[in-house]
Amino acid sequence: MCIAKNKLFLFSIIFVLFVLNFFLLLNFLRSGRNLKIQQNISFSHKMHSKYKITCLFCHYKAETNSYANFPTTKDCMMCHIALRTESELLKSVIFSYDSLVPLSFKKTHNLPDYVRFNHSLHINQGIDCATCHGLVEEMDSTFQVRNFTMGWCVECHRQPEKYVIQPREISGIFYAPNESFKLESNPLDSISSKQIITIRRIQPASTECSTCHN
Repeated sequence: MCIAKNKLFLFSIIFVLFVLNFFLLLNFLRSGRNLKIQQNISFSHKMHSKYKITCLFCHYKAETNSYANFPTTKDCMMCHIALRTESELLKSVIFSYDSLVPLSFKKTHNLPDYVRFNHSLHINQGIDCATCHGLVEEMDSTFQVRNFTMGWCVECHRQPEKYVIQPREISGIFYAPNESFKLESNPLDSISSKQIITIRRIQPASTECSTCHN
């Protein structure tokens, strides 16, 4: 009887550990952090940033809308109608242009449906793209560098000076500051002060549930 109870206890522990590991793995995969997604289109942010092409040049809707748009075939061909047309990397864009089949991108940053995030609200507060997306201008394949948990977002709202990157030239965000402010610490050490356009005081944001949830 005692042996049977010990076996049951042991199997119960194994089952609990199995379930726990399953949910931990599921949570890791759902977060998407550091996972590189193979896109249908060959595109390097690093290559384009060498020519001082800003984030908002291609993702222009992020400045006025809640979402950041993917560039369309027309957006790409504004430059590439006459540039690098012979490049192998541009074949998918040329095909899209000739066939009228829209370009297809896979999202690398996903939030749950019950989370409301507004790009324009953050950009118009002078918050640089790198705060959430990292140094995309140094990436060939874009990947998620932050673990977008509720805890991380709430902590950033409470103590923005620890996380927020000031507007940089490469982002295309220009903000007229009212007060001077020096960051307590640089969230991304490779960013130098010379890259920052304006320095301003970052105010804590609301942490009410309705701020991010409908």
